[in-house]
Amino acid sequence: MSATPMKIGLYHYARMMTSKSTPVVVTISPARIHVASTDEVLLDAVPGQLQLKMSKLSGAITLMAPTGKLILAGLGSASATAHTQQQEAEIREAQHVVSNDPQVHHIELSQLLWAGRTTSVDGTYRGGLSSILDGDAAAQKRIGKVVRDAMLAAGVQVA
Repeated sequence: MSATPMKIGLYHYARMMTSKSTPVVVTISPARIHVASTDEVLLDAVPGQLQLKMSKLSGAITLMAPTGKLILAGLGSASATAHTQQQEAEIREAQHVVSNDPQVHHIELSQLLWAGRTTSVDGTYRGGLSSILDGDAAAQKRIGKVVRDAMLAAGVQVA
């Protein structure tokens, strides 16, 4: 895998799929896995120090680090804020560079531009129906698989 970092916008959950999530930028490279919100670095570790578990049901990724667990998902809670323009620009710039790197062309994340989105599930019948019609479950699983594959290629171990 190339040293060119791949970036994706995901959502961090303090606990598994609760009603609160925070937009983060995840940077994946063989040297570092870096997860940051607009005001806090949540993780900065060497891939070999991390273990990854992906939920088959939701597609959420749990990273286990020496400092604790970090839960990431492609879709944020209904009440979450969107990624900032600065976060989106950071992701766009990095993905533009990495999409032209032949060493990572085979990794799907290198060809994907994703800055997360919120789900419409808000506890109401209408929100649940909207979620089904919007394909939230399929999107969540697809993004989880793409991120898992990129992290494994970078050297993160399966838990």
